[in-house]
Amino acid sequence: MVRENGKLVPIGEAARRLGVSVDTLRRWDTGGYLKPTVKTAAGYRFYSSTKLDFFLSDLASAGLEWADKNTPIQPKAYCERSSAFQARLDKFSKELFEIKELADIAPLIVAVCGEIGNNSFDHNLGNWPDVPGVYFAYDTAKRLVVLADRGRGILATLRQVRPELQTDEKALEMAFTEVVSGRAPEARGNGLKFVRRVSTKYPIHVAFQGGSAKLELEQDERGVHILQAADPIRGCFAIIRF
Repeated sequence: MVRENGKLVPIGEAARRLGVSVDTLRRWDTGGYLKPTVKTAAGYRFYSSTKLDFFLSDLASAGLEWADKNTPIQPKAYCERSSAFQARLDKFSKELFEIKELADIAPLIVAVCGEIGNNSFDHNLGNWPDVPGVYFAYDTAKRLVVLADRGRGILATLRQVRPELQTDEKALEMAFTEVVSGRAPEARGNGLKFVRRVSTKYPIHVAFQGGSAKLELEQDERGVHILQAADPIRGCFAIIRF
C-alpha cells in the first residue's frame, strides 16, 4: 500500500492531517460522512490524498461546523437574503466560466448550486429557527463548493404535505426521488430531483446531509443510497465537487 508520499495514506496519517482522532475518522466512515478510499478485508482504512485535500478546505470544515454547532460564520461566505445569495452565485458563475476545461459543465454546476441554495430560502421562508440565510463558499481552484443552512431541515419541510413521514432518511430519499406537489410556501420545491439528474449524468459529485441522513451522488450512480450520519445537524449541508 502506498504511504505518505503516494496517493493513499493510512488512517493515522489521515487523522493527523485533518486534526481529528482516529476514532473520529472511524465514526465518519460508519456514518458515511467521510469514507476511506480503500478498506481492506482486515478493516484497515486508507484515504486518498486528493480527497483529504478537499476535506481539509476551510470552506468545508467551517460550513459543517456552522451547520452542526451554530458557531459564528465567515462574513464573506454568509448570504442572509436570497438577493445576496444570487449576487454571490453570479460572481461564482463568472469565475467558473473563465475556466476553459469546465466550459461544458459550468452552467450545470451553477444550476446545481442555485437549486440547493434557493431551496434553503424556499423551505424556510418566514420560519428560520434562529439565523436566516445560507453559508455559500467556493474555491474554483480546488473545484469545490460548500452550502449550508440552519433551517428546519428536509423532514420538517416535507411533513407539511406528507405528515406521515417519520425519519430524516425517508424524507431525504423522497426529496431526491419523488416529485412532491403542493409544498408550502415555496412555488417549486422539487429542485433536488434536478440536482440528482445532473450529478448522475455529469462529473459533478454532490454530498448532501439533512438532519441525521446523508447521501452522495456521482456520475453513473444508480439509485439513491441513504446513510445514517454520525453527527446529525438541524438544517442542510452540501459539498459539490467538480
